[in-house]
Amino acid sequence: MNQWIDWVKRLQAISQTGKAYSKDKFDLERFDEIASISHQMLAELAEEPVAKIENLFIPESGYPTPKVDLRAGVIKDNKILLVRERDDNCWTLPGGWADVCETPSQGIIREVYEESGFKVCNPKLVAIKDRDSHPYIPRYAQHIYKFFFLCTFESGVPLTNIEISDIDFFERDKLPELSKSRVLSDDIELMFKHYQQPASPVWVD
Repeated sequence: MNQWIDWVKRLQAISQTGKAYSKDKFDLERFDEIASISHQMLAELAEEPVAKIENLFIPESGYPTPKVDLRAGVIKDNKILLVRERDDNCWTLPGGWADVCETPSQGIIREVYEESGFKVCNPKLVAIKDRDSHPYIPRYAQHIYKFFFLCTFESGVPLTNIEISDIDFFERDKLPELSKSRVLSDDIELMFKHYQQPASPVWVD
């Protein structure tokens, strides 16, 4: 199953690259057809309508590159900050997609504030993970790199929003049900390790 998803991703990347650099209208039609076939393949594998599968692909042009997901570890009184996502009612490290015209450090500070109401500072890179190399579920159609930062708590009060239904700090051995599409217990362990041992090396896949 995983191999088929990888093939779908490669076909999608070939199609996007071809459309970015080709000028011949017949070649462009063929690259569109390759994209359509990749969507049909994934729809067959997932037993879902093709239209739903097409919506999974974030529209892009130019040479295809991985998306970047930012996640923050904020530890206070030996407890880690988690937020509960409304879409699956499970908990995760605050974070989201990196934005253009914004550094990763700026992005993770913004994400923590938007998702929790807390101000943080001094983001320290803890890990760069290839999502496909770890047991996040489900697998996504896009290739994604996950950047994890350990941040220092500054101030603020918890503020929920349209995406987040609850906000709290949890002890290391008393974690709630995690949103495994976004975070794994191993990610949280890594945050505590860097918090307790600041000289620990950055994890890079």
